Amino acid sequence: MRNFWCEINLTDIEYNINYIRSKTNKKIMAVVKANAYGLGIEEITCFLNNIVDAFAVATVDEALKVKSDKDILILNPVFTDDDLDKTQNNFIFTVDNMDSIEKLGARDEKYRVHIYVDTGMNRFGINPEKLEEFIKKIDENYKNIEIEGIYSHLHNTENYQYTKRQIEIFKQTAIRYRERVKFIHLLNSAGFTRYNDLIDIDNMLRIGNIIYGYSGYGDAFKKSFNFFAKPLRVYHVDKNEYIGYGNRFRTKKKMKIGILDVGNIDGFGFSKKIKRNIFYEFAKIIYNRTRNSSEIFYRDKNVKIIAQPSMCHTIINMEGIGDDCTFKINLSPILADSSIPKKYRKGDSYVYVQDNR
Repeated sequence: MRNFWCEINLTDIEYNINYIRSKTNKKIMAVVKANAYGLGIEEITCFLNNIVDAFAVATVDEALKVKSDKDILILNPVFTDDDLDKTQNNFIFTVDNMDSIEKLGARDEKYRVHIYVDTGMNRFGINPEKLEEFIKKIDENYKNIEIEGIYSHLHNTENYQYTKRQIEIFKQTAIRYRERVKFIHLLNSAGFTRYNDLIDIDNMLRIGNIIYGYSGYGDAFKKSFNFFAKPLRVYHVDKNEYIGYGNRFRTKKKMKIGILDVGNIDGFGFSKKIKRNIFYEFAKIIYNRTRNSSEIFYRDKNVKIIAQPSMCHTIINMEGIGDDCTFKINLSPILADSSIPKKYRKGDSYVYVQDNR
C-alpha cells in the first residue's frame, strides 16, 4: 500500500445524517454521484443504506455501482437504449421532454420517473408552463410509465432574492401535484442550510455535500475525510544545493528534507497554467471549498513545500520534524485520483481498506 492515503470517517458521516434528521422530517436522498464525491460509491452506499431513504446518481453506470436495494434516482435525463437494457427495479429515471418518454414508452417494462422542472438554470428541465400538458400526455398515452416525483435544482444559492424567487416558481408549479406524486424535492445542501424554512410542499431532501462534510455550509457538519502521507525518504541536502525541477529552490544551509508519495497525478499541487480550462476552473471552485492557505500540515502547523510538486512526488522541509511521522494533506476528494488508497473508519477502528492499484 502507498505511503499516501485518504481516511473516511463513517462515524462523522452518520453524525451529519443524524444532524440533518434532527432539523427536518423530510426524507433524505443521498447524492452519491461522481464516485460519492470522490469517497468511493460502493463503500459509501453500503454504509448509508440503513440511514438514508434513497440515493441519487448521475448515470445508469453509476447506479449499477450502488450497493443497495433502495430507490436510486438517475439525475441525467438523457439516456440510451443500452442504459435501459441495464435497468434494475429500483432505478428511477429523470425525464424532461417527450423524447425521453417515447424511449421509455416503446418498451414493455414498467418505469418510474421523476419530472425535472427548469426553474431558471436552463441546463435541463421542462418549462413550468408546459408541465401540465406534459403530464397529461404521459397519463393518456404511456401506461408503463408512473410519475412518482417532481423536482428542480437551486443553482445560485448565494443570491438570496434570486433563490427565493426560484423557490416560489417551483412551489407554484409543484403544489398542484402534491396529492398526485409521491415525492417533491428541491433542496440541495446549500438549499437545506439556507432556505429550508421557505418551502413546505416538499417531502424529500436531495443532498450530498453536507453529508460528507464539505466546507462552506456552517460549523454544524463534520468533515468526514482527510488525506495523509508518510515520507518515502528523509535525508539532508548540503548548503547551496538545488532541489526540484528547474533549479527553482536552492538551500541556504544544510537542510533536512522529505519526499512524499503525492503529486500532480493525484490531483495535488495544480499550477495556474493547468487550471486554465473549463474543467479545472469548475474543479477549482470545489477544491477551494476544502483548501486552506497551506496544503500540508504536521500537528496542525504548516509544512513548507520545496519547489513545485512533480507528477508523482512532493518535496518538503522537514527541519525539526522526526523521520517517522505522518502529514495531513489538504486535498479535495473530488479532485483526487480514484486510485488513491482509502481507509474507512468507524469509531476508532478501520472497517475496510480499499487499494485500487
